[in-house]
Amino acid sequence: MTGLGVSLSGCQEDPVKRAGVQETGALRMPAEWAAHAMTWMAYGATVGAWGEDTVTPFGRDLGRSRIVARQDLVRLAATISRFEPVTMLVNSAADEAEAGRYLDEVVKATQVKDQVGSLLDNSGRIFVGNGGRESDLPPVRTHPLRFLRSPVNDLWTRDTAPVFVLDEAGRSHAVDLHFNGWGQWPLTSGLRGWRKDPRKTANGVHDQPIDRDRTVAGTVADQASVPVVDTWLTMEGGGLEVNGAGLAVATESCIINPNRNPGKSKTDVEAELRRLFGVEHMLWMPGLAGVELTDWHVDFTARFSSPRDLVYAFDENFEPKDQRNQKALAGAIDAVNALPPETRSRLLGSEGATLRTHELPLLDIAEVYASYRRRNVGDLRITERDLEEFTYTTAPGFVGYYEANGCVVMGQFGDAAADRAAFDLVSSLYPDSVTIQITTDGLASGGGTIHCATQQQPQGTSREGAR
Repeated sequence: MTGLGVSLSGCQEDPVKRAGVQETGALRMPAEWAAHAMTWMAYGATVGAWGEDTVTPFGRDLGRSRIVARQDLVRLAATISRFEPVTMLVNSAADEAEAGRYLDEVVKATQVKDQVGSLLDNSGRIFVGNGGRESDLPPVRTHPLRFLRSPVNDLWTRDTAPVFVLDEAGRSHAVDLHFNGWGQWPLTSGLRGWRKDPRKTANGVHDQPIDRDRTVAGTVADQASVPVVDTWLTMEGGGLEVNGAGLAVATESCIINPNRNPGKSKTDVEAELRRLFGVEHMLWMPGLAGVELTDWHVDFTARFSSPRDLVYAFDENFEPKDQRNQKALAGAIDAVNALPPETRSRLLGSEGATLRTHELPLLDIAEVYASYRRRNVGDLRITERDLEEFTYTTAPGFVGYYEANGCVVMGQFGDAAADRAAFDLVSSLYPDSVTIQITTDGLASGGGTIHCATQQQPQGTSREGAR
């Protein structure tokens, strides 16, 4: 989630109650394409998080975007439920009823955005390739899609839910990363010297309520019946991407930062990433601190599509003019490919492998803006901003797709040429999965992607021994 320029209100400190914290042996974080037991989501975008500013064009757009984002969430959950179970946290009976109504609309294809079409015509119809039809897909709720009443503020479970890992016996554990609002609130991890970054306020990024979101990690771990692993590390799931074989990519700005981990060096962080997630080798980029809410999460920029394939895209509106992140990533990839053959083979999952890269297209933001204006009208008009403000407060990007069991769900933004090029590349990288492209107008308008709104629970054994 990028959370670009979000103007939101504060909250009271409310540490997560952490029960069942467990120390354990060697752990590893499976890659996202490994088999899932569940996808966790949250029916967030509450009024407190998205809807209190009615003065500025962005604030008014954000208030309307929260409704579109909630529709996006249900459309996304329904799509994933064709392939694997989904649990969505909801605040109340009223929210559950609203989500249920949107789910009925998805099933009935009431909105154009819920219909499956064979063309990318900027209408927002779900795209599964030329000739794609609804009948080509398993039905919605082929797997359970349940709503679970539990407090939430926002919808970004990639950051608020725990990161699931497996031990050597295949038992599941949950890593609670001490969500502190992307560095906006004091730590609960025991570290001292926390400092809030004043550049965020200067750049129009204001605190938002997180008191409920701080309970999400514990709730999800408890519902999944898995123990919580103790750590001093404070970060978010969107800040780390792994290939499942010991290689990971991240930006320094959102982890090695006094608003998350004061007093901790890169060496300290790498040691803890190794202990928690089985990371043996890091690809670091400097990132960009203080410009947007997350301090630049890596899952908006670079992701692994296999143990030896990395997809990336650098948004030219936010990458510094010296291209420091692009250069750092290129250098880190060269360093991996220069490793001794036995090391490289282990880290890339196959003998003699090299780390390959694939560049996803950038979007023509004017085309996206025009499509948003056509697709979201009346009470749901989310383009009161002018084009310049829209450019810097909306987060459309193809890197933020999600891999479920047998499918990849990716964003469709309204630049038909870029949408199709991205669809073709992603489908080629996942030949054994169905690639599905849906609109995420509300999510992007609120600063995030499909990936930000999901958190996978890999297959593993729970406390109760259930698979």
